[in-house]
Amino acid sequence: MSIIIPVFLIGVSVCWYLVRALDLLRLPSPSRLQMLLGFIFIWWGVSTLKDIVIYLPVTDTAVVLDHVFYIDGCGAVTFALFLMELTSPGWIRLRRVLLLSAPFLLFLLLHFLSDSSLLHKVFTVFFVTFAWLAVFYAVYKSRKYRKAIQETYSNLDDVDISWIWKIIAAFIVCQHVWWAVSDKLDVLADSFYYVSSLVCWCLVMRGVNRMRALRLPDYPGYDGKQALAEPKTAETLNTRKRTSVLHGRLEKLMEDEELYTNPDLTLSNLVERLGTNRTYLSEYISTELGTTFYDYVNRLRIERKVIPMLLNGNNNYSLEYIAEQAGFKSLSTFRRAFKKLTGHLPSEYVRLNSGS
Repeated sequence: MSIIIPVFLIGVSVCWYLVRALDLLRLPSPSRLQMLLGFIFIWWGVSTLKDIVIYLPVTDTAVVLDHVFYIDGCGAVTFALFLMELTSPGWIRLRRVLLLSAPFLLFLLLHFLSDSSLLHKVFTVFFVTFAWLAVFYAVYKSRKYRKAIQETYSNLDDVDISWIWKIIAAFIVCQHVWWAVSDKLDVLADSFYYVSSLVCWCLVMRGVNRMRALRLPDYPGYDGKQALAEPKTAETLNTRKRTSVLHGRLEKLMEDEELYTNPDLTLSNLVERLGTNRTYLSEYISTELGTTFYDYVNRLRIERKVIPMLLNGNNNYSLEYIAEQAGFKSLSTFRRAFKKLTGHLPSEYVRLNSGS
């Protein structure tokens, strides 16, 4: 295969990374993820541009590929940083970026000072271990993330990160291809690597641009800390005592003002209205009501709004209209919540209960 194809793909990739980086960093109010992604794209643009040297006719291919191997290995840091900030909003700090990057920079320095086959093997083991640890970390933290947002938000459409699994799978394939061919010049494999990397980061950007920027103090997992944590006094250690004062007040407020129809309702909104704190209210919903904030609000939306509208004898409403009136932002979320609560899809439920 002609080297024209990989050279062309290098040019396309560099342009895409740098243009997207400018787009993200020039946003009026970029989120933390968007800013991080902008800097990551700058790295990938510059890193991809260096590969053009491999295809120059005067290049000592074996030597250059050896240098490229260590430089490209540093790209694993960008993937790890993205996963950590995505699953733990607010995690990224300059000190942490430097700590994660330090081992890779050390390997790069040692390579240029005194390269050896042993160093190459050690770096390979380190790279693979680092990449898989980043994946395992993301798996662990994504579960905590989902639990945290269910305890905080009534609408998960633009804060859910379930799409991350497709990204991780794609990156695993991409990185293993890079690892398999990094020590030799293979035009076909290189072309696949450039295309797959570009597709992966396109999917990442699509997911990030669809996400709402979380208000960090509202997110219980922010920086590994419990938001607005209460001091451990005798009163705060008595869960039953500190949540009993909310008994009935939350239910009455939700019923009287139909707050559940607000698609952007958050736990913090209720904290302010009830004059309490998020720890008390979160524990009340969890221990007394036996559910999460997300499921509690969705249950009210379905029981108080959706079902009466569905079973109305003169119902000429579309499902989209019913979902919107109940406080759902998307029809897919509405259907999932409805089936989770009733065990049926809306059309099945109407058919089974239309005669009652």
